[in-house]
Amino acid sequence: MFGDAAVKLGNPIRVAEGVFQVRAIGARVTVLAEGDEVLLVDAGMKGSSGLIIDSLESIGLSIDMVKTLVISHRHPDHAAGAAELVGGRDISVMAHRLETSVLTGREQSPNPIQNKLMARIAAPVIERMTGSPTKVDVELEDGDVIPFAFPVQVVHLPGHTVGSIALFLPDRKLVIIGDALQYKLSLKLFPPAPGVTEDPEQAMESLRKLLNLDFDTICFSHFSPMRSGARSALSSMMGQHSLT
Repeated sequence: MFGDAAVKLGNPIRVAEGVFQVRAIGARVTVLAEGDEVLLVDAGMKGSSGLIIDSLESIGLSIDMVKTLVISHRHPDHAAGAAELVGGRDISVMAHRLETSVLTGREQSPNPIQNKLMARIAAPVIERMTGSPTKVDVELEDGDVIPFAFPVQVVHLPGHTVGSIALFLPDRKLVIIGDALQYKLSLKLFPPAPGVTEDPEQAMESLRKLLNLDFDTICFSHFSPMRSGARSALSSMMGQHSLT
């Protein structure tokens, strides 16, 4: 949350065949496209819909092609723009079942800032960032495969939030990680930002699941993609963490 290049991300970028990242307010939105079928991962902050629609058009796509919106986790820089983006469109919204009560407004969204003093200070800003509740059409579980033109597998990574997920694209050897990892200017992987991570130890343990997958690329929500050597880099980071 609120990472590198968080507000203005520049032009859309192509990460792999059928995988792009486009502009939003607050986070990158990852776009999967195959033929006339489009899936979006995350929706940015409230007010992001115009940026997303314009960015889709700049790569030859249309909001009318979007059939699925997957929300990686409930933080407002990923989910607050969902209701506006979906509007009255025929877009199926998917999220892990443990995030549904917050996303749909049945439960108040916890302040993502973990320091109690900072959370109180930032509460008015967080409230303004929080969008309207959104529908959730499909509640996801670990291991689910989302219907799409190529395989998209859900990997539950609790810790950053209780229902944080990554998406694994085996045909592309690529993981869309949400906020479960950071990729800082030193071009190294780091654990999720502790200041906005509910359970840092659980978040690190969750990442071990990814070492069972065959991937080479990671797409982040707030950092440029790591285009090669990603699994090896994650293994190295996990080894260093186990020694600390």
